[in-house]
Order: sequence, then structure tokens, then C-alpha cells
Amino acid sequence: MSSAPAEPKQEPTGGAKALAARLLAVQALYQNQQNQKPVDVLIDEYLRHRTGMEIDGTALTAPDGMLLKKIISGVHERRSELEGIVKANLKRPQEGSGREIEPLLKSIIMAATYELLAHQDIDFPVIINDYLHVTHAFYDKMEAGLVNGVLDPIARQLRS
Repeated sequence: MSSAPAEPKQEPTGGAKALAARLLAVQALYQNQQNQKPVDVLIDEYLRHRTGMEIDGTALTAPDGMLLKKIISGVHERRSELEGIVKANLKRPQEGSGREIEPLLKSIIMAATYELLAHQDIDFPVIINDYLHVTHAFYDKMEAGLVNGVLDPIARQLRS
């Protein structure tokens, strides 16, 4: 009786770990809008208790811990600068609608804007593409179009 050799377990790529870090960072930033935990407590919670989570029965790749820390800390430290950049690049809602950007979408855009500003060593299409994947994890096409429409001019402004 012969048995087929077990397939070797593939280690996640750096890109998969970065995407996982970006997804968790967005979740952490969104959570922090709701309950205002200290940043170090928030980072610790996500590194210790949120890695290895499952979404739709699929285990998430372990995140790049350093990237996760940098994004959460960076958005916290540069919040007012990032909000100014985002506000300047948002299409204005219709006059009198009183609508503001949803907190989760804001978390996505703020994290991406931080990376576009702080991580000049990473090509901006890579950053934008990952945040579009993050957006698709929570929303449909329309919101991904909004995120892309905001991030593209921000990237061109910050990287010119």
C-alpha cells in the first residue's frame, strides 16, 4: 500500500503578510475610533489575540508585525496631518447632504494615506492595490471605487 507524500506546507509570502497586517491595522484603527484604547494596548491586542483569526472558514495569514505596529502608531501620531491630506482629496458630498465618510472607510483611507506618506520605499500601486483588497473584504465595488478615487490623487501628490 503506497501513500501519497504529504504536500509541503507553504509559508506565506511577504506580500501576504503585508496584506494581513494592513487588514488588521484597518480593523484596529476602526476599533480605536469607537473605544479610544491606548495605542500600545491596541497593538498588543491585535498581535497577541487577533492573529490566526478565520474569515469564512479560512485562517488568515499571520501579519507582518512590524508593519502592523508602524501603521497603527503612524496613523495615531500623524492623525491631523493625514486628515488634512484626506479632506483635501475627498470629493465634496452634495451640498446640504451632511454626509461624512463612514468610519471604516475612513480607517482604510487613513491607513493607506499614512503608508503612501511614510513608506516611500514601497511602490504606490502596491499600497493602493492592497488597500483595495482590504476594502473588498468589507464592501462592494462602489466603496472600492471611492477608495481608489481618493488614494490615486493622494499618491500622485505625495510621490511627485
